[in-house]
Amino acid sequence: MALGWRGSYTRYKEFFLNITELYKKRADLRAFLEIILSLSTVIVLLLFALKPTVLTIIDLLQQIEEKQSTLSALTQKVADLQVAGNLLQRNQGFIPNINVAVPSRPNPNTLSEQALGLAAKNSASILGVSINQITLMGLDTGKGVPGIKPLPANAKEMSFSISVRGAFSNLAAFIRDFENLRMMTKIDSLGITSSVTDKGLVIVAIISGRAPYLGR
Repeated sequence: MALGWRGSYTRYKEFFLNITELYKKRADLRAFLEIILSLSTVIVLLLFALKPTVLTIIDLLQQIEEKQSTLSALTQKVADLQVAGNLLQRNQGFIPNINVAVPSRPNPNTLSEQALGLAAKNSASILGVSINQITLMGLDTGKGVPGIKPLPANAKEMSFSISVRGAFSNLAAFIRDFENLRMMTKIDSLGITSSVTDKGLVIVAIISGRAPYLGR
């Protein structure tokens, strides 16, 4: 093992001594080695000097790309807002109807007035309008009716019941018009009863449902 190591050492020693001897005798080899060493030194120095600059440039390019993406998103939002503003301006006249259809707060007066108007139109009589417990002022809990599926989009509810008397054809017309009220309603149940009195046949329709509102 030792002889092997000494043999390798002697061989490589002779090899480097030969290169050293050639380096001293041949000027062209000496110049070539000096150029190679100088270039290697310059390359190493450039790598160490340029690395921070290259990393900074890469970081700046990434930031520019992110800012361009953000700018594109903001530009799209501005365009969407302009379109929404134009739509709002063109439909300004419909806003009062929208506020009536789905008000911000529960509005039992509007429901009662529209029901009375439909009754007069269809020659029927309103026997009564009842509204379940609602909050007109203060914090609105917006609790729905137990056992009934909530309205879409988590809308708050004003539960009501309306009793109407009249001829069957008049009640049918009233119910048809009630379904198309300006104030949106969801009819949950409809019952019709009839009885004979001294004044003749009396038909009463009971409409139970809910009217949505935004609650703000």
